[in-house]
Amino acid sequence: MKPLNILASVMSATFFTVSATAHDAWIELDQTKAEHSEWEAKFFVGHAEDRNAYALDAARVASFNSVTQSGHTSHIRLMKSFSLGDTAEIALAGEGSGLVTLSTFRAVSELDAEKFNDYVKEEGIRPILIDRAKKGLTEKPGIEVYSRFLKGLAIAPDDGCDLSVIGQPVGQILEIIPITHPGKGCEGDLEFELQYFGEPVAGATLHFNRTDETLEPIKADTNENGRAGFERPDDGIWYVHAAWAIPVSRDRFDADYATSFASVSFSLD
Repeated sequence: MKPLNILASVMSATFFTVSATAHDAWIELDQTKAEHSEWEAKFFVGHAEDRNAYALDAARVASFNSVTQSGHTSHIRLMKSFSLGDTAEIALAGEGSGLVTLSTFRAVSELDAEKFNDYVKEEGIRPILIDRAKKGLTEKPGIEVYSRFLKGLAIAPDDGCDLSVIGQPVGQILEIIPITHPGKGCEGDLEFELQYFGEPVAGATLHFNRTDETLEPIKADTNENGRAGFERPDDGIWYVHAAWAIPVSRDRFDADYATSFASVSFSLD
């Protein structure tokens, strides 16, 4: 696959010290019964001590699935009456590791020019940076419709470092795919590939962060193959976050951009 050619020349990657944590969202998985492959899924938005339960409800959820060697299973029924702070109890089909995915419908966000510019620079959403500069919109408010595409890795302790399930794309619009195994006991640096509409994205920014401690995110830009790497930490629950966007018609969408946020989370405890 050839990477997307968007942004061969990129604007300066100097990031403002503006918090973009409100845009971080992730699934946190905890195995409750190993013998039955049962997992508890929690949903968060924010970061560390500023994190909050993600206010999911039926009107926001587009899909909620698990993926194992046995295939895809929909758990959408669990979200019909989901409330703030609820957890979802999921039994994975078959044995071994798998993953849990959540996708949402679009919502609308509008920020004044300064806040929008700062957030886009912090996130590294270069298509928006370039488009606003080209069209002379940097002094205008930014309006976007956005969706979230979350993945949580359900890594079975006795599954070794097998990537046959968790290292495969599942078809999310924006998706972060492990290239090296992020499980405890596996070796080497962590490497991930970012795909947008099934193609690798060059020049995007991956943010690597811990869910339970206040840390500055470690940032790495994807190469021509859509990949970026990080030094493997010792322990903790971590997630990798990214954002990407395309310009859209204001007449059709009441917005200037359609933005996708993606994350993949995993435990090294």
